[in-house]
Amino acid sequence: METKNYTTGLIREFDRKAAEETRTVEFVISDDTRDRHGTVIPVDNWKLDRYNDNGIVGYQHNVYGGDGQPNPDQVLGIGRAAVEDGKLIGRVTFEPAEINPLAEKIFQKILHGTLKATSVGFRELEKGKWGDKERGEDISGEKATYYFGPVELLEFSIVNIPSNPNALRRELDEEIENKTKDLTENIQRLESEIKSLKEENTFIKKVLNFYQSRRGYKINN
Repeated sequence: METKNYTTGLIREFDRKAAEETRTVEFVISDDTRDRHGTVIPVDNWKLDRYNDNGIVGYQHNVYGGDGQPNPDQVLGIGRAAVEDGKLIGRVTFEPAEINPLAEKIFQKILHGTLKATSVGFRELEKGKWGDKERGEDISGEKATYYFGPVELLEFSIVNIPSNPNALRRELDEEIENKTKDLTENIQRLESEIKSLKEENTFIKKVLNFYQSRRGYKINN
């Protein structure tokens, strides 16, 4: 299964009249800023060719078809991406209302200012590194920064609330680890109780056999 990572961005300032005419809006979908999870994607490390060959923009990342109910209207429009002035810019041209009512609704919410955030799906092509010791950066402590290696843009989506699934994944991993630990401890406790019961049962049978044998018959084990 392909590993996808995510980063977030915000809408660029736009002229509403021009946007209504072209149905096109731009977002700053990534830059060199260190995010709150301690990671940086150097702008020059973005690989955009494959994305621009088939650029799509989705809603809430529902474009992978992994939920078993793929909906083509979740693809809101045609996307393009390019690096400009040290920022990764994502451009979306929304589909017409007559072929995609959902795209029209999202577009109108963007024009209205209700929706303004994006989340970018990408995969890391090569491993990055933790900080740069020669520049005096922390490479192992709490302030360590992970610099991604070359990354491929897969898609970007308009989202209600931008989040970082890497953080969610870490939380889930910790939860799974804790539940696994609890389950292991419970299994060990039950095994110990079963062993104790077996020993107790064996002892009781021996005692009963002893007394019953004195009466001339024996209890079967």
